[in-house]
Amino acid sequence: MTGRAGTRLHCADVGEDPFAGKADWFDRGYTETSHGRARLEIVLERILAALPEAPLRVLDAGGGTGAFAIPLARRGDDVTVLDRSEEWLGIAGQRADEAGVNLRLVHGDVEDAPRQVAGPFDAILCHTVLIYADDPVGVLHALREVAADGALLSSLEKNRPGLPLRPARAGDFDEALRVLTDPIAAGRLGIPNRALSLGELRAALLRAGWVAIDAAGVRVFSDGVLEALPEDRHQVLLELDRRAGRRDPWRRVGRLLHVLARAVPEVPETLAAVQSRSRATASPATREAFPEDGSLDDDDLATLLGRRRYLTLATTRPDGRPHAAMVGFCVRDGRFWIPSMAGAARLRNLAHEPAASLVVSEGEGDDHVVVLIEGEAVVHADPGAMLRDWLADAWRERHGTDPTSWTAAVIEVLPTKVLSYGRDHLHAPGG
Repeated sequence: MTGRAGTRLHCADVGEDPFAGKADWFDRGYTETSHGRARLEIVLERILAALPEAPLRVLDAGGGTGAFAIPLARRGDDVTVLDRSEEWLGIAGQRADEAGVNLRLVHGDVEDAPRQVAGPFDAILCHTVLIYADDPVGVLHALREVAADGALLSSLEKNRPGLPLRPARAGDFDEALRVLTDPIAAGRLGIPNRALSLGELRAALLRAGWVAIDAAGVRVFSDGVLEALPEDRHQVLLELDRRAGRRDPWRRVGRLLHVLARAVPEVPETLAAVQSRSRATASPATREAFPEDGSLDDDDLATLLGRRRYLTLATTRPDGRPHAAMVGFCVRDGRFWIPSMAGAARLRNLAHEPAASLVVSEGEGDDHVVVLIEGEAVVHADPGAMLRDWLADAWRERHGTDPTSWTAAVIEVLPTKVLSYGRDHLHAPGG
């Protein structure tokens, strides 16, 4: 169908709509409750701050009534809304007509995005979609297929650590106690869904070709403020949520979790390219400690990583304490691959906080050479196919042992920050 503002609705076969009859109530929540306004305003301002100038091609996957799509269309972006609910898309069309903007409305499942919409998109919104999905990684894979390299992804999902707070505030202590250990809850829509922790979401993103770049809590203090506060009080509450959502520990107990991510390029980025970006955003003190004329280029990095078979892997325990271990590694496609035995502390740590720091060094004092790497990490708990495909052979060639007898999992680290020093010492006699 086509509205007077040019909004178009394309239909595809979808299953039963569990959201039927709920669209108007949900849509009004963005304007008639302070917690709905806080969700929209804070998430939207974070998205706008991360986006380049319009016009961009934007996909709002599971975009419902168009609350986020319409402001983006108003700024000049070409916006497509993909949603399984005709009812919700109908309201999106009405709102777009009222706002005088164009939206392309596509009726279909987000999991089927490559068949429903034509990419590549410069930005994708995926808000409260994964919590209803049987296969969240599959959804993210589908969205990566229609994203341009480097595209921005805005992921907004229910936050698992914050799940008990709403029922506890309402006096439903039995429900609060239940969801301390059970991530399934229905919420006000009455549709059961699964809350995700920050670690679970970041790991799912990396598995699907996205790397998280920023995270914030949403509705930290505004959750449950169902009335429309006077504007001056709403602005105070909004600022409270805005600040608390960026600071630990409050960030981690918001009702919702907002993660911004980038589509990992199909062609692996070199370590030297990551290093160049890292230096561009580094502090003056860091640039002084790692002067550009002492940095290792790609050939130097390959030389160092080729002859050093072990590195120091640092992870974070669930209670916040650091943990470090010497581990063997292989490098392939710009990533570090670290086989691990069952029960290793680093596996438990990465399940909670999927980030790692790596240090490779040789020499001492003025003659040392070092490369520091920070990155997002994912644990492959069933590495059999990977070992058979390439890793076992690479490990035997590099380390002289067979990893298949002891490897229970493989840690994959995608570098997001690289700094190095010691170019002049790397090739010195005895180096």
